[in-house]
Amino acid sequence: MIKLELLIDEDKVEEVKEVLREIGIKKISLSEVKEYDQNYTHEEGYRGTTYIVDFLKKINVSILLNSNERIERTLHMLAVANIDADVLVYEIMQSYSISKRASNNSHFTFS
Repeated sequence: MIKLELLIDEDKVEEVKEVLREIGIKKISLSEVKEYDQNYTHEEGYRGTTYIVDFLKKINVSILLNSNERIERTLHMLAVANIDADVLVYEIMQSYSISKRASNNSHFTFS
């Protein structure tokens, strides 16, 4: 299993969701993160006070995939849709799904 992380601009979330839906990916996780890049540091003014803006709001999209072919297809579709993204690929050795049983709160199931 492979985990793909995409770091995208927050205004591209809907486009990325649409691209992933077209590929057949049904489950994604989104996190709001801040990226620091010294090249983008600038000053902005608000009510007479100057602020240094050095963090950019980004969205981290996490996807679990089961084949290298899906990774290549995902990257190809993002490129075709002209979506800028930083992409990280992790190999997942093992994963667990933990859930409580409805009948007995002291027992958990692992799959």
